[in-house]
Amino acid sequence: MFRARGAIRVATVHGVSRSARVWLTAAVMLTVAGCAGQVDLGKSVTNRTTVKAAGSFNDDALRTVDPCGLLADDLLSTIGKKKQGVPDRRGYSECSHSVTDPASGKDIRFVVKVGADLIGAPKQVGKSIAGLGVFETRTSSGCSQTAVTTRGPDHGLVVAAYWDSGDPCDAAIKLLEGVVRTISEGKSKYDDTPGSLVRLNPCAAIDDKSAAAITGATTQKEPDDIRGCRYRTRPAYISVKYTIDFDPGQTARSYSPVKVDLTDKVKGAWQFKTNISPDKCQIEWVHRALSGNRGENVNVSFERDPPDPGQDPCAKAVEAARLVATKLATS
Repeated sequence: MFRARGAIRVATVHGVSRSARVWLTAAVMLTVAGCAGQVDLGKSVTNRTTVKAAGSFNDDALRTVDPCGLLADDLLSTIGKKKQGVPDRRGYSECSHSVTDPASGKDIRFVVKVGADLIGAPKQVGKSIAGLGVFETRTSSGCSQTAVTTRGPDHGLVVAAYWDSGDPCDAAIKLLEGVVRTISEGKSKYDDTPGSLVRLNPCAAIDDKSAAAITGATTQKEPDDIRGCRYRTRPAYISVKYTIDFDPGQTARSYSPVKVDLTDKVKGAWQFKTNISPDKCQIEWVHRALSGNRGENVNVSFERDPPDPGQDPCAKAVEAARLVATKLATS
């Protein structure tokens, strides 16, 4: 589970379109940020189809799962000798670690992602684990095995393996079987810490009436994954994301961020636009401080495409962010 004083390293990608995330979902399985250490959340300075009947695998349940707990010794030891050190964490829902294959002496690198956005997932799959449909994706450097947990939108559990001396797909499916079993047994859970964002649904952050008032029309809620949601209409959208990261004043400093006050309790949030998405205005703040200069962060953004010259996207983003901050204060 999360520990208090380890340092973590989390990469934030600002201003990425939904279509680009098709490639990012695969790329995150290929390049894993070194997020050494663990964080203790207990210590701080829409409608969809659930594929498995049991509640263990719906989105609300998966938000409570600590991905680093899925790389525990008892699971990894069935595949190889676990490397020293703690698992590497990225945000709330992704973790990685390595084992040494006893036969070849080569390392096998594993990445586990919980509640991933499965853009382009096949509707028909050839195998299943505990009632969850599973599909395989091979790349030049590894293999991922994905268990589909919900449809419409498609979310799932992804286990990727990278191994030069054997079949990474065999290693990935073996770990995925252990991951599904661990979650179904109710293990590897985050602590239920008051004030934490870990269990919150970002699609519940803004009510329908308020979202429509900001965008100018009735919005549809589109979960990015279990940690992000877009309130979309044509041609505008609001995005709400929860994550673990550095202070946004550091991560966004190359974009010359400016401070804005949202509520009496949320002052000094950072407002910025990126070079990738210059028409998208983002507001980000630390909702709850953690150890190692990290925090539970909230990112709210607004974008209209094509942009309206008479509309300030940052005014819209601030309006949305104030609603989210106000809602979180009572959560």
